[in-house]
Amino acid sequence: MTEKSIIITGAKLILIEGIPGSGKTSAARFVCDWLTQHGQRPRLFLEGDWQHPADFESVACLDDAEYAGLRAQFPAQADFLAQHARQENGEWFFSYRQMQHEHSEQPDALFESLARFEIYNLPAEKHQRLMRQNWRKFTAEALAQDVVYVFECCFLQNPITTLLAYHNLPVKAVRQHVLALADIVSPLTPKLVYLARQDVAATLAAVRRERPPEWADFVTWYLTGQDYGKAHNLSGFDGVSAFYAMRQALELELLKTLPLASAVIADDGDWDTRYEILASFLEQT
Repeated sequence: MTEKSIIITGAKLILIEGIPGSGKTSAARFVCDWLTQHGQRPRLFLEGDWQHPADFESVACLDDAEYAGLRAQFPAQADFLAQHARQENGEWFFSYRQMQHEHSEQPDALFESLARFEIYNLPAEKHQRLMRQNWRKFTAEALAQDVVYVFECCFLQNPITTLLAYHNLPVKAVRQHVLALADIVSPLTPKLVYLARQDVAATLAAVRRERPPEWADFVTWYLTGQDYGKAHNLSGFDGVSAFYAMRQALELELLKTLPLASAVIADDGDWDTRYEILASFLEQT
């Protein structure tokens, strides 16, 4: 391994963030290709990956009483549940969407019942505890591996959107949670890439045209119909744009206080220029 490869290996976690349509997936794939070309072993996890090692994607968490109640409700599926349960610290975890995808013969009512315990819909305090617990577990495992992890959107987007849009927590509380996550992953010497957009509304309009109507329907319901949207009188897709403009401004401000290396890449150049900036940032020690 060359001296340059050893230097680049210093970052064991690369985080890619930005609003929808900012180019996170393209940037994340570029990072993986670049790391491979420089002798590294990257592992890429995009948004929605059921196998994500740090985030939770369609995962339910039940305590002993809740799990017992579920087994009583679905006695014929007790063995099936036991086969797919993961117990940790006295709680039971189920990747329920993956289970449903792989075992469509099981009753939909079972997965609907599991979805009621979706980690991203749990009370804010429990949600944050579980997220920090999972990030600690990931960090410990990643330190022992010769791998550079590349994560799309799970470090800022997911916690900020959940704690603000769903729970309408004070910004101070949201900031404290993200800072706690930054402290947890600090042994991995993480680097964060933020893809900023100058015209948030135009970016989201383009995304809306490119994606299925269900995407716009869901984000409109989620961002305008939850606690934050109601408190701030957000409505329609204009409300979605207003939320994302607020979120980008908050994330860019938060980056100034995060104790990790970060780079903000604007959209005022073509992708070749942005890739050059990204590669230069990756080379920095």
